[in-house]
Amino acid sequence: MGFMQSRVNVIDNPLAQYYLAVLRDKNTGSSVFREVLERIGFILGYEVSRDLSWKIREVETPLAKAIGYFPSGKLLVVGVLGASIPLINGIVKALPWAGIGLIAAKRVETSGGIRVSIYYERLPISLARYEKIILADPMLATGKTIEASIKHLRQRGVRNIIVTSVIASRPGIEYLLGHVADIKIYTVGIDPVLNDKFFIVPGLGDAGDRGLGVDLFI
Repeated sequence: MGFMQSRVNVIDNPLAQYYLAVLRDKNTGSSVFREVLERIGFILGYEVSRDLSWKIREVETPLAKAIGYFPSGKLLVVGVLGASIPLINGIVKALPWAGIGLIAAKRVETSGGIRVSIYYERLPISLARYEKIILADPMLATGKTIEASIKHLRQRGVRNIIVTSVIASRPGIEYLLGHVADIKIYTVGIDPVLNDKFFIVPGLGDAGDRGLGVDLFI
Protein backbone atom coordinates (compact mmCIF):
# COMPACT_ATOMS: atom_id res chain seq x y z
CA MET A 1 0.00 0.00 0.00
CA GLY A 2 3.01 2.26 -0.34
CA PHE A 3 2.79 5.43 1.75
CA MET A 4 -0.21 3.98 3.62
CA GLN A 5 1.76 1.29 5.39
CA SER A 6 2.82 3.37 8.37
CA ARG A 7 -0.67 4.84 8.87
CA VAL A 8 -2.99 1.90 8.16
CA ASN A 9 -3.14 -1.21 10.33
CA VAL A 10 -5.05 -4.16 8.88
CA ILE A 11 -5.93 -6.72 11.55
CA ASP A 12 -5.20 -10.07 9.94
CA ASN A 13 -5.91 -12.10 13.08
CA PRO A 14 -7.86 -15.24 11.99
CA LEU A 15 -10.58 -14.69 14.61
CA ALA A 16 -11.16 -11.12 13.41
CA GLN A 17 -11.26 -12.35 9.82
CA TYR A 18 -13.81 -15.01 10.77
CA TYR A 19 -16.03 -12.40 12.40
CA LEU A 20 -15.71 -10.23 9.28
CA ALA A 21 -16.87 -13.17 7.14
CA VAL A 22 -19.93 -13.59 9.40
CA LEU A 23 -20.77 -9.89 8.94
CA ARG A 24 -20.33 -10.16 5.18
CA ASP A 25 -22.78 -13.07 4.92
CA LYS A 26 -26.14 -11.78 3.69
CA ASN A 27 -27.90 -14.47 5.75
CA THR A 28 -26.59 -13.13 9.08
CA GLY A 29 -29.54 -11.67 10.99
CA SER A 30 -29.59 -8.38 12.87
CA SER A 31 -29.10 -9.76 16.38
CA VAL A 32 -26.08 -11.84 15.36
CA PHE A 33 -24.78 -8.94 13.28
CA ARG A 34 -24.80 -6.64 16.33
CA GLU A 35 -23.18 -9.26 18.55
CA VAL A 36 -20.37 -9.92 16.09
CA LEU A 37 -19.87 -6.20 15.48
CA GLU A 38 -19.35 -5.79 19.22
CA ARG A 39 -16.83 -8.65 19.29
CA ILE A 40 -14.88 -7.01 16.47
CA GLY A 41 -15.00 -3.77 18.46
CA PHE A 42 -13.28 -5.56 21.35
CA ILE A 43 -10.55 -6.79 18.98
CA LEU A 44 -10.11 -3.27 17.56
CA GLY A 45 -9.79 -1.90 21.09
CA TYR A 46 -7.18 -4.52 21.89
CA GLU A 47 -5.16 -3.65 18.78
CA VAL A 48 -5.46 0.11 19.29
CA SER A 49 -4.07 -0.29 22.81
CA ARG A 50 -0.63 -0.54 21.19
CA ASP A 51 -0.91 3.16 20.29
CA LEU A 52 -2.06 4.35 23.71
CA SER A 53 0.13 5.71 26.49
CA TRP A 54 0.93 3.52 29.48
CA LYS A 55 2.66 4.02 32.80
CA ILE A 56 4.45 1.42 34.89
CA ARG A 57 3.29 1.03 38.46
CA GLU A 58 4.07 -1.31 41.28
CA VAL A 59 1.33 -3.56 42.63
CA GLU A 60 1.37 -5.95 45.52
CA THR A 61 0.25 -9.53 45.00
CA PRO A 62 -0.67 -11.83 47.92
CA LEU A 63 2.97 -13.02 47.83
CA ALA A 64 5.21 -10.18 46.64
CA LYS A 65 5.48 -6.94 44.70
CA ALA A 66 5.23 -6.85 40.90
CA ILE A 67 5.33 -4.32 38.08
CA GLY A 68 2.26 -3.70 35.93
CA TYR A 69 1.06 -1.44 33.11
CA PHE A 70 -1.72 1.07 33.67
CA PRO A 71 -3.45 3.57 31.34
CA SER A 72 -1.89 7.01 31.18
CA GLY A 73 -3.94 9.90 29.85
CA LYS A 74 -7.63 10.40 29.19
CA LEU A 75 -9.26 8.45 26.37
CA LEU A 76 -12.54 9.07 24.52
CA VAL A 77 -14.29 6.75 22.08
CA VAL A 78 -16.49 8.66 19.61
CA GLY A 79 -18.98 6.71 17.52
CA VAL A 80 -20.60 7.87 14.30
CA LEU A 81 -24.33 7.20 14.69
CA GLY A 82 -26.08 4.90 14.43
CA ALA A 83 -24.29 1.84 13.01
CA SER A 84 -21.36 2.32 15.38
CA ILE A 85 -23.25 1.63 18.63
CA PRO A 86 -22.35 -2.10 18.90
CA LEU A 87 -18.82 -1.32 17.71
CA ILE A 88 -18.14 1.28 20.41
CA ASN A 89 -19.64 -1.04 23.03
CA GLY A 90 -16.98 -3.59 22.10
CA ILE A 91 -14.16 -1.05 22.08
CA VAL A 92 -15.10 0.24 25.53
CA LYS A 93 -15.29 -3.31 26.89
CA ALA A 94 -11.65 -3.66 25.84
CA LEU A 95 -10.73 -0.18 27.14
CA PRO A 96 -13.17 0.34 30.04
CA TRP A 97 -11.58 3.55 31.36
CA ALA A 98 -12.55 5.38 28.15
CA GLY A 99 -15.39 7.87 27.94
CA ILE A 100 -17.97 7.74 25.15
CA GLY A 101 -19.05 10.45 22.72
CA LEU A 102 -21.39 10.47 19.73
CA ILE A 103 -21.53 12.27 16.40
CA ALA A 104 -24.29 12.10 13.79
CA ALA A 105 -23.33 12.80 10.20
CA LYS A 106 -25.71 13.18 7.27
CA ARG A 107 -24.54 11.94 3.90
CA VAL A 108 -26.21 13.57 0.88
CA GLU A 109 -25.65 12.15 -2.58
CA THR A 110 -25.41 14.78 -5.32
CA SER A 111 -24.63 14.70 -9.02
CA GLY A 112 -21.06 15.62 -8.16
CA GLY A 113 -20.58 12.96 -5.48
CA ILE A 114 -21.23 13.06 -1.74
CA ARG A 115 -21.59 15.92 0.71
CA VAL A 116 -21.42 15.29 4.46
CA SER A 117 -22.55 17.50 7.32
CA ILE A 118 -22.49 17.00 11.10
CA TYR A 119 -25.95 17.65 12.53
CA TYR A 120 -25.70 16.30 16.10
CA GLU A 121 -23.09 15.71 18.77
CA ARG A 122 -22.99 14.42 22.33
CA LEU A 123 -19.46 15.23 23.41
CA PRO A 124 -17.70 16.52 26.53
CA ILE A 125 -17.41 20.30 26.74
CA SER A 126 -13.61 20.16 26.75
CA LEU A 127 -12.05 17.75 24.26
CA ALA A 128 -8.53 19.15 24.44
CA ARG A 129 -7.95 17.33 27.76
CA TYR A 130 -8.15 13.93 26.05
CA GLU A 131 -4.79 12.52 25.07
CA LYS A 132 -6.34 10.43 22.30
CA ILE A 133 -9.72 10.00 20.67
CA ILE A 134 -10.77 6.76 18.98
CA LEU A 135 -13.22 7.55 16.17
CA ALA A 136 -15.36 4.51 15.33
CA ASP A 137 -17.47 3.84 12.24
CA PRO A 138 -18.02 0.30 10.89
CA MET A 139 -17.73 1.42 7.26
CA LEU A 140 -15.03 3.63 5.78
CA ALA A 141 -16.44 3.94 2.27
CA THR A 142 -15.71 7.27 0.56
CA GLY A 143 -13.85 8.58 3.61
CA LYS A 144 -15.90 11.78 3.62
CA THR A 145 -17.96 11.02 6.73
CA ILE A 146 -14.80 10.28 8.70
CA GLU A 147 -13.14 13.39 7.24
CA ALA A 148 -16.06 15.59 8.34
CA SER A 149 -16.04 13.98 11.79
CA ILE A 150 -12.30 14.53 12.20
CA LYS A 151 -12.56 18.18 11.16
CA HIS A 152 -15.42 18.67 13.61
CA LEU A 153 -13.39 17.17 16.44
CA ARG A 154 -10.29 19.18 15.59
CA GLN A 155 -12.28 22.39 15.66
CA ARG A 156 -12.93 21.47 19.30
CA GLY A 157 -9.22 21.17 20.08
CA VAL A 158 -8.59 17.47 19.50
CA ARG A 159 -5.07 16.56 18.43
CA ASN A 160 -4.58 12.79 18.32
CA ILE A 161 -7.22 10.73 16.53
CA ILE A 162 -7.22 7.00 15.77
CA VAL A 163 -9.82 5.85 13.22
CA THR A 164 -11.32 2.39 13.62
CA SER A 165 -13.51 0.57 11.12
CA VAL A 166 -14.58 -2.97 10.35
CA ILE A 167 -14.27 -2.65 6.59
CA ALA A 168 -12.74 0.09 4.44
CA SER A 169 -12.41 0.75 0.74
CA ARG A 170 -9.07 1.45 -0.83
CA PRO A 171 -10.39 4.66 -2.51
CA GLY A 172 -11.79 5.81 0.85
CA ILE A 173 -8.49 5.28 2.65
CA GLU A 174 -6.57 7.05 -0.11
CA TYR A 175 -9.00 9.97 0.03
CA LEU A 176 -8.86 10.23 3.81
CA LEU A 177 -5.08 10.07 4.06
CA GLY A 178 -4.83 12.64 1.27
CA HIS A 179 -7.10 15.12 3.06
CA VAL A 180 -6.40 14.59 6.78
CA ALA A 181 -2.96 14.62 8.35
CA ASP A 182 -1.66 12.87 11.45
CA ILE A 183 -4.14 10.03 11.86
CA LYS A 184 -3.84 6.27 12.13
CA ILE A 185 -6.41 3.83 10.79
CA TYR A 186 -7.23 0.38 12.16
CA THR A 187 -9.47 -1.86 10.07
CA VAL A 188 -10.20 -5.56 9.68
CA GLY A 189 -10.45 -5.54 5.89
CA ILE A 190 -9.82 -3.37 2.84
CA ASP A 191 -11.94 -3.91 -0.28
CA PRO A 192 -10.92 -2.62 -3.70
CA VAL A 193 -13.80 -0.52 -5.03
CA LEU A 194 -17.02 1.41 -4.46
CA ASN A 195 -20.11 0.97 -6.61
CA ASP A 196 -22.13 3.81 -8.18
CA LYS A 197 -24.08 4.19 -4.92
CA PHE A 198 -20.80 4.59 -2.95
CA PHE A 199 -21.12 1.23 -1.21
CA ILE A 200 -18.00 -0.85 -0.55
CA VAL A 201 -17.71 -3.89 -2.86
CA PRO A 202 -17.84 -6.70 -1.91
CA GLY A 203 -18.29 -5.06 1.51
CA LEU A 204 -21.07 -6.16 3.83
CA GLY A 205 -24.00 -4.03 2.71
CA ASP A 206 -25.40 -1.20 4.82
CA ALA A 207 -24.11 -1.77 8.37
CA GLY A 208 -26.70 0.59 9.82
CA ASP A 209 -29.66 -1.13 8.17
CA ARG A 210 -28.36 -4.60 9.01
CA GLY A 211 -27.42 -3.82 12.60
CA LEU A 212 -30.38 -1.66 13.58
CA GLY A 213 -33.03 -3.90 12.03
CA VAL A 214 -35.11 -6.38 13.99
CA ASP A 215 -35.02 -10.13 13.49
CA LEU A 216 -38.39 -11.79 13.05
CA PHE A 217 -39.05 -14.70 15.38
CA ILE A 218 -41.94 -17.04 14.64
